[in-house]
Amino acid sequence: ATFQKMIRLVRDLAKKSGKEVALEMKGEETEIDRNMVEEIYEPLVHMIRNSVDHGIEPPEERGQAGKTAVGMVVLSAEQRGHDIVIEIQDDGKGLDAARIRSKAIERGLISADAPIEEEALYQLIFHPGFSTKEVVTEVSGRGVGMDVVKTSIEKLRGKIEVSSVHGRGSRFQLRLPLTMAIIDGMVTQIGNERYVVPTVALKESLRPEREAYLTVQGRGELIKVRDHLMPLIRLHQLFGVEPKQHNPWDALVLVVGENGSRYCLLVDEILGRQEVVIKSLGGSMRNLVGVSGGAILGDGRVALIIDVKGVVNLFEGSKK
Repeated sequence: ATFQKMIRLVRDLAKKSGKEVALEMKGEETEIDRNMVEEIYEPLVHMIRNSVDHGIEPPEERGQAGKTAVGMVVLSAEQRGHDIVIEIQDDGKGLDAARIRSKAIERGLISADAPIEEEALYQLIFHPGFSTKEVVTEVSGRGVGMDVVKTSIEKLRGKIEVSSVHGRGSRFQLRLPLTMAIIDGMVTQIGNERYVVPTVALKESLRPEREAYLTVQGRGELIKVRDHLMPLIRLHQLFGVEPKQHNPWDALVLVVGENGSRYCLLVDEILGRQEVVIKSLGGSMRNLVGVSGGAILGDGRVALIIDVKGVVNLFEGSKK
């Protein structure tokens, strides 16, 4: 719903500034806790205003630069390991490093002869009241400054990073901890342990036929699913758990997608689908590879949430 509101926002901003701007959204199905949504709504609005007003050029200027008349703003969200990553990217003129530098010198934030890396220079735009734009437009106004954006993100224990290519556009990346994220997951059981597989990565689940199980030299164990051979990942081996079933044809597999490839995760049982709130893990479990957090299930039991990307990387690494 937050992402949907942005469509109207971009349309209105483009109209007011006399520009043509299209908004592309990716990963709007990524579930984020409502409290977090409320906290990041204003910062997102401000950064999108910023992209349209400061970043995207008028059609004639874009034409002279060999770009299409319609400017592009991409808003994306995805889960990466222990974080929710939200990005606002535009194909506008990018940040003016020289202008930011002279403004920072003028305000005494850096000394004139001090060398400063571009990344650190861009972070200066988050200083209170910092602006390189003399003209206050109706679009970006004098409302929320970039310092307020940074404060809001840091309040959620997140961080904001900026990258920019002059003449090509800018990218603002927000990294927020998963502790406040909600995911839709498939609850599974291996031995006495429970694991949640995020449904966003899940393609299907099935009990393979005995003939569908193969071992191929150099490729290991495979499951044939409708003429496609998919590597079998024995989760019990990765997590050091004793399963109830060792044979794939007596157990179940979850087909997951990662990096354009498909894998079969072996589990004893599927207990059903459930929305769970991700809790960060403490102590030694904090750095557990292949796990993005914990969750308290409806019956009060604790389950580990599988980080599919991490599991696949762990599996591929173990084969080398």
